[in-house]
Amino acid sequence: MQTLPSEESRRILDAMGIPVVVLREASHEATAASETTTAESGPGQGVSELVAVLEKKAVLSGEAVETEKEQMDVADHEASDRAVIRPDSPDQIEESNPLRFTLVSAVTADVLLACELPAWAGGLLEGRLTGLCSDLLRTLSPSTDDVDWQYFHWPIAGIKDQGREAATDALDAWLHRRWAETRSSAPVIAFAVFDLDLSASFSDALILPSLDQLAVSGDAKRSAWKVIQEHKRG
Repeated sequence: MQTLPSEESRRILDAMGIPVVVLREASHEATAASETTTAESGPGQGVSELVAVLEKKAVLSGEAVETEKEQMDVADHEASDRAVIRPDSPDQIEESNPLRFTLVSAVTADVLLACELPAWAGGLLEGRLTGLCSDLLRTLSPSTDDVDWQYFHWPIAGIKDQGREAATDALDAWLHRRWAETRSSAPVIAFAVFDLDLSASFSDALILPSLDQLAVSGDAKRSAWKVIQEHKRG
């Protein structure tokens, strides 16, 4: 029986551009197949059939890889379809965390003072905060005999839209109504706030430190005094 040496078979396959990966069991099977085919049909035909077997195995292996890739793509697509979309628009965020705040206003003949209450106050003036508001009012106005105090609470019952824009519009209307209750042609307007921006409502208003800062900080009190004194000198 005449067979081709393994080195010569390898050179023939390399010349044909066919990669060869030799496994132990596969090598024995390929050798046995080669010997059987060579015995029946001669050396040239045996090499050709061995090459055809290897090519078929390579094609089948490629098809298996493609099938696995398609399955992975389908799994990724299904996973993306099951992804949870979280709310990220401002309206959805505001619905989960509704805006809440309270302002207290004091109106005299020539002063409008509005102060945002800290959250720990529970929406009502207490001893320290009342004293701070009264001190600010006396500094701003020479006459505090007739003072009208009113609260503004947000959200307002009965208003469906409780977003920030609706709150700003409602607060702006309330502040202008309170301003109209003063009896001076040019009343002093002062705001002590920390989370609200009221500059759009009254551009000439005095912006003071918040009540919770004034309650614990000497620097905040000096800053408020400085703003008021500069306004009086101007």
